[in-house]
Formats: sequence, structure tokens, C-alpha cells
Amino acid sequence: MYLKVNSTRHTVLGTFRFGCVYKVNEKDAKARKVIKPLMEGDDAPLKRLTAKQVQAQSIKYLDLTGPANEDAGEEESEEDGD
Repeated sequence: MYLKVNSTRHTVLGTFRFGCVYKVNEKDAKARKVIKPLMEGDDAPLKRLTAKQVQAQSIKYLDLTGPANEDAGEEESEEDGD
């Protein structure tokens, strides 16, 4: 699931920063417990986006879904070493 942050929030998952879009594993119980209350209400701090919305608008997002994220930024460090 993709989340757009309308208001910065500090959670046990990390800090969700205003204006950023995050990809979160909605099947993770810990993530659901944190995210669900933040998506409720008229002025909710988090808004759910669909994959189609993210792709159609070419939105860049931060992936918080797990181990696939471990090597993020490795490509940049290899370039610096040359």
C-alpha cells in the first residue's frame, strides 16, 4: 500500500515526513497497528494511494516493505569509489 503524508508523524516504524510517499506492507500487523489510526478522520495525517495513482503520476516513493530495501543507495557508493 502507498501512503502520502499530509502531516509529519513520528512512529515506531520511523518518521513519516510531510509531502513524502511511502510504500508499506499492509499485511504486517505492526504496520497496520500504527497506520490505521493515522488514516482515520477528515484531516487524516496519512492518505492511501493506489498503485495506479502512483504510476500514473510518476510519484517517487520510499519503500518500507522490508529486506528488498537493504541495498538501497549501494549504487551511489560504488560510483564514489572510482
